[in-house]
Amino acid sequence: MSQSSRWIYAVAFLLASAGFLVPLWPLSVAGVMLATLSGRWIFAVITGLLLDLAWGAPTGTLHFFFFPFTIAALLGFIARYYGSLYFLDKNPQEKI
Repeated sequence: MSQSSRWIYAVAFLLASAGFLVPLWPLSVAGVMLATLSGRWIFAVITGLLLDLAWGAPTGTLHFFFFPFTIAALLGFIARYYGSLYFLDKNPQEKI
């Protein structure tokens, strides 16, 4: 595990747990999305599941999303996958 991976894991978990301790769910989503978009999607899904268990099922209009943080992690993974296919060229041009 590289030093940058350790920092990403630590900061993502710190953001997600701070969003839970200070009842501010966008901060938790930011932590999950940081882990997902940096390529640690398994860690993000696990963190999302833990946050879903801690927060419980949402109420109101969004009550049909039983696992919103996990869904956010999976949507972030899909966005990163298709974004990397679109933006990262596997065969860069040698000459202009």
